[in-house]
Amino acid sequence: MKKLIMAVLLFSLSVLSACGAPGHMMVKETGPDIRSIKPQEGKSALVIARTTSFGAAISFETFLDQKMIGVSRGKCYFVQTDIQPGTHYLIAKTESFETGKIDFEPDKVYYIQQTPRMGVWIARVTLSPVTPEHMASEMDTGCSYMEYDKTGETLSDEDFKEAVTDYEREITEGFHKEFTEYKGFPAK
Repeated sequence: MKKLIMAVLLFSLSVLSACGAPGHMMVKETGPDIRSIKPQEGKSALVIARTTSFGAAISFETFLDQKMIGVSRGKCYFVQTDIQPGTHYLIAKTESFETGKIDFEPDKVYYIQQTPRMGVWIARVTLSPVTPEHMASEMDTGCSYMEYDKTGETLSDEDFKEAVTDYEREITEGFHKEFTEYKGFPAK
């Protein structure tokens, strides 16, 4: 009986933890239309969306190089409009790292979809560059708009090195063509 009660409590806790905003994020009443995102002058913009509730209890910490830019959990999206043009690594951290390298150009918007996949212990994440139209169609069932509260920690030097080393090795093995060919979209 004690095991059953403990199992119900753990299940309830995991369901409740999936509700609300993940740490470091604030849910906003309304968010911008992702097709009309504009970067700050001379900068680039990035839209990150997680369009499914699958694996909603697991947070995906997202970094640009070593700087945290947001956390996703469940169906949500967040926007960064002040990215310095140049080459940056986009890193999502869960059970492992998923990395993409983007050559950000001024006055362009980049759309990345985060998709959970099965992991050994917890969900892993896949990063996919997409078009604004694809992302908008995936978000039609409703995604919460979140803003980063800028209180997250940076990615450690060791974790950053591991994520970048693995990504660059995988590039030589023929992976990540979706990132090497991704050019973003002019801001409208």
